[in-house]
Amino acid sequence: MDKYFGEWVPYSGSSAVILGSILLVIAAGLVFLSFIVKKSMKVQAPGRAVKGVMIAFWILALLTWLVNINVYAILLSQTYYTGSVPNNPITKFTLLFALLSFLIIFFINRKQGRVAAFWSATAAAMAGPMIFELPFDLIVMNRTYPPIPPDPTLLRTLFFFPLFLVELTTISLMFFSHLFKITKYTLYCLAGMFFVFAIWAFFSFSFAYTPLFFVFNLVSKGLALGTVVTLFLPEKKPASEKTD
Repeated sequence: MDKYFGEWVPYSGSSAVILGSILLVIAAGLVFLSFIVKKSMKVQAPGRAVKGVMIAFWILALLTWLVNINVYAILLSQTYYTGSVPNNPITKFTLLFALLSFLIIFFINRKQGRVAAFWSATAAAMAGPMIFELPFDLIVMNRTYPPIPPDPTLLRTLFFFPLFLVELTTISLMFFSHLFKITKYTLYCLAGMFFVFAIWAFFSFSFAYTPLFFVFNLVSKGLALGTVVTLFLPEKKPASEKTD
């Protein structure tokens, strides 16, 4: 069995340098923005009708992706007969990070109301992995292995396009919370994630089958956790409002 079966072909040579450079530029841009952002930026929660449309679109994207992934798996097995997707050693840590983000956000916002804290923490726990997965999938989508005939590009698009919609719509669910806001700390964490991506790219951006690539994956997902937590940090009271 090919060692990349069910994974992706790593970057190498000039492609690794170009990818790493692009990711470094993105990280630097986010750091630059963090110096511009002086105050937290709140996003107005959508109205009930818009929320309904967003949830319906999220469910539709999720169902479409689930159908497509099953079709993709059937075509993969029919074409190659042997081989299976390897166990992903990072999955349990992804779930752990999601749980941690839920607990942290619920705890720090419990005084804002337990219902608001619960739903904010739930949306964040769902969105945290998506913040990692969206750029990650853009990086690996054209290198997934093995290619499926007769049109690997078309089949990859059918797999990844609804997945991107799932990721974007899941992230958008955080906008429902009145506790959601973007701060400079959000940009710092996001910049850190892209910086780790960049270093990972310079080392070929390979699957987490060695300790080094495992650490790259783990650290970048940890920074995605940090990103969602910063989106729900409680507002600091002005000094004039503090009581002695």
